[in-house]
Amino acid sequence: MAASILLYNRIRGAQTEYDASKEAIRNITFGFTRQVHRLQQDIEHAENNSSTAKIAAAEALKQSLEAKQATLQGLEAVKSLSERINGAESAVESMHKEIQKLVATPRNRSNVKSEVNAAIPIHQTSIINQLTDTELDVLKKIALLNEATAPEIKAQIGLTREHTARMLKRLYETGFVDRNTSTMPYRYSVRKEIKDILLQQENLPKMIAIK
Repeated sequence: MAASILLYNRIRGAQTEYDASKEAIRNITFGFTRQVHRLQQDIEHAENNSSTAKIAAAEALKQSLEAKQATLQGLEAVKSLSERINGAESAVESMHKEIQKLVATPRNRSNVKSEVNAAIPIHQTSIINQLTDTELDVLKKIALLNEATAPEIKAQIGLTREHTARMLKRLYETGFVDRNTSTMPYRYSVRKEIKDILLQQENLPKMIAIK
């Protein structure tokens, strides 16, 4: 995004220079036309003086050449600015395509290193008795799934999204579940110690895998 903004500012600057060059060329052309008109009047007044007419014609030719040279230089400057603007636009378009390509590329979970944030360690099995029936039910369902997201848990327990989010936050902060932040949405898993406690209390089938 910073590169896009920088390119945009450069394009705006180039556009300003382009407009200034156009105005300069317009002034040069207007001045040249005015000078030629004035010289034509001088020539008419000097019809009886051939030498004066020749001098005036030579001066007019000189100024015409200078004006032509200035016009050519202005056109070259305009061409250069146009090329720079086209190059900047191409760069922005290329960057836009790359961003779209990155956004469209699906994330391969198998290549993503798992980043699991461990919560507070649990040393007393009696702490599980402090859970509500709903929280204990959530732990059982997550344990059976090994991992689950908040929407998946919400669908299992039939509570609102806000209620489910608050419950998972409390379970994480009190050390009952771990949270995998390498995926969106986050995936929650029951900690091994809690699975052991649940198995000891025979609240879960023996088939629950303890990793």
